[in-house]
Amino acid sequence: MKATPRALQRRRFNSLLGGLALGGLGLHEGGQASVQGAPTPHALPIVLSPFLSPASLLNVYRPLRLHLTQQLQRPVELLSARDFRTLAEETRRGEHPVVQLPAHLARLSTLDWRCELLAAPTAPVSVLVVVKGAGPVRQVAALRGRSVGMLDTLSLTATVGRRWLETQGLGGQVQVLPMASVNSAMYALERDEVAAVVLADTQRATLPAATPRGERVLASIGDIPAPLLLAGPALPRAEREALRAALLSFEPDPARPLTAANSRQGPLSEARLQALDAYAALARQALDAPR
Repeated sequence: MKATPRALQRRRFNSLLGGLALGGLGLHEGGQASVQGAPTPHALPIVLSPFLSPASLLNVYRPLRLHLTQQLQRPVELLSARDFRTLAEETRRGEHPVVQLPAHLARLSTLDWRCELLAAPTAPVSVLVVVKGAGPVRQVAALRGRSVGMLDTLSLTATVGRRWLETQGLGGQVQVLPMASVNSAMYALERDEVAAVVLADTQRATLPAATPRGERVLASIGDIPAPLLLAGPALPRAEREALRAALLSFEPDPARPLTAANSRQGPLSEARLQALDAYAALARQALDAPR
């Protein structure tokens, strides 16, 4: 399948980052390694949801990548899409053998795009609204007339955040500003460009050390599944099963926060998947709407 110019641009950018992440494994620039002169299999690309800046995202998932590399006995390359819409559209076109999607897009991909769930992090995830610790917003009603930063519309945290604003009577009373990543959202909060940020508690726990902090939790607005890893329709069955087994054997680091990246992996019940159907329907409408 011929890739679009935008997809190629995204791949060139993130492949450089992936190459840096793989450098510690002794991989050559083209993703090939040699052991005693024999070539190893081609790298398995896994495309991650872009909730952090690319370098931070790859660093957070480095332990899982190393585990998968060891278990699969092949190089594993982590990539990230430019935004959630790009990620969803490329997944819908079947461009990725393995992809991580927000849970509602994962549900949509299994219903409409012939993807198959591989594993789900068992870490619980809560969606939070945070404000500046010393800032003027002390109650939810004080958000009226102000700006709230969220990941783009197709992220699950933004979907939950927008619904919450409606239930609080703030729909249309708050300007929602899309953020490229949760760490950039925290910089916007520090600079008073937004009065609040919607993010997951697990995303908050993965923020780089240099990120401005001092935020205060204004509200906890819902629990959601963590992002899910899926096999695209072109990934061979044997590779799916090997990857699933490798994911299920991952042990999180107890010295690190419990997050989607640092969590045991397991199945997700059909009941929890079906509970995502309303959010999946909203995502389907957003993707099908003219731009």
